[in-house]
Amino acid sequence: MIRTDFHVHTNYCHGLGRMESYVKKAIDKKMRAIGFTSHAPMPLDTDWHMPAESLDAYLHEIGLLKDKYHEEIEIFSGLEVDYVPGITGPQKFKNRGLDIIVGSVHYAGRFEDGTPCGIDNTTEEFEKGLKLIFGDDIRKLMHHYYETLISMIRNDPPDVVGHLDIIKKLNAGNKYFNEEADWYRELVDQVIPVIADSECIVEVNTRGFYKGIMKEFAPGKHILKKCYEAGVPVTVSSDAHRPDEIGRNFEQAAAVLTGIGYESISVFDGQKWRQTPI
Repeated sequence: MIRTDFHVHTNYCHGLGRMESYVKKAIDKKMRAIGFTSHAPMPLDTDWHMPAESLDAYLHEIGLLKDKYHEEIEIFSGLEVDYVPGITGPQKFKNRGLDIIVGSVHYAGRFEDGTPCGIDNTTEEFEKGLKLIFGDDIRKLMHHYYETLISMIRNDPPDVVGHLDIIKKLNAGNKYFNEEADWYRELVDQVIPVIADSECIVEVNTRGFYKGIMKEFAPGKHILKKCYEAGVPVTVSSDAHRPDEIGRNFEQAAAVLTGIGYESISVFDGQKWRQTPI
């Protein structure tokens, strides 16, 4: 049974509930470790990133909780950092003494005023970007997304690559493209050897699945099979935004991974990432 969760949001960004409530729930669920990874501050006007002025308080509170609960659970400090070329990326926060950095791509392209276009926030924003930035060419948007992901892994690598195929989040029922199309599979497959050549870990993110938004975990089974074949390590995270979401659907994620061939996942032990049996 997987007893660690290294992708957790709280009320410091757009999660619900204070940090200590997540810690108590994780202890109730007999978790061995939890990693707080609120959305890192961004030099943009959003309602889901941590305000820059809150970062010191966020890290301070994690430190207090580490001390208070050290006999019951391991607690790690982290951030989910957006990679937006020319604006921000994981490297910007690597001097903050964090235990874990999850690197994610939530934007593809920019509007005429320079504002990045979110690809997993609202259908309205996605469709506006698809039309105005990519000329209603879904392949161009997809190419841009995965090229940005590759750029992050090569040029500004995080510890963990967050929800690798989150670009599918709004594509329920293949609304915009066929996820089994050869062109899409080939596009995604280009990312795997780049990850294999890095020291990055791929996150198996259960959130889209347990929220009923996606039909499988992120990334999906096709990508996970390719990761296994390439020797890419994985970790399992809930991307919790509420205390009761800690560890959600980890049993199913374990079953998917063992069905593919994985026997272990990557776990942070306070000093380094190591392999532990699923």
